[in-house]
Amino acid sequence: MGCTQSLRLETSSDVPAPLVGKLPLSIGDYYDDRFKTYAYEENSEDRPNWRISSGAAEVQLFDRILFSMFETTRPVSGTSVLEGSGLDAIISPHIEEMQFALPYETRTELYEVWIKYTITLYQPDGELISEFPLTGYGKSSTEFLKSRDAGIQTAIGVAYRDAGAKLALGFPGVLDVREWLVQIPRVCNSEEVDLC
Repeated sequence: MGCTQSLRLETSSDVPAPLVGKLPLSIGDYYDDRFKTYAYEENSEDRPNWRISSGAAEVQLFDRILFSMFETTRPVSGTSVLEGSGLDAIISPHIEEMQFALPYETRTELYEVWIKYTITLYQPDGELISEFPLTGYGKSSTEFLKSRDAGIQTAIGVAYRDAGAKLALGFPGVLDVREWLVQIPRVCNSEEVDLC
């Protein structure tokens, strides 16, 4: 039966950069090894030998989204950096879990994917500013997709888009983030944002 076969899939990210006003901030982005190499793995009766590698695609996703959100971004090697780095903060996403629902499981014609992240924002010295959840949801229909792999890949791509849009649009509205942002004069004086 096709729905019980093993699965090996490398996800890809073709999420466009969201059209949002850039915050006048210099942000370091830090991806730990688990994030960069993340793979969903399951070996059950219904999903034997499943491995969906998503780390590289998720790095690409967050690189693109963060670049669109901030005036400057650059990779850093940890969640604290030396004084004089010129950074306003460091952002570090973590993937908590991926969940899948297949058409035969839900008795629908949809492949569904949920990706749960935790986004952590640090001062350059490593002090925590905020930690908040981010969830991306995606679905695809069996109507146009003839294989399980294509259905799952398409649903994951939609979940990436959803997570990226939620981060770009919702970041300034996170309470701890907003409280931090309003303390930065150049953010309050920026014509790009309306926070202060």
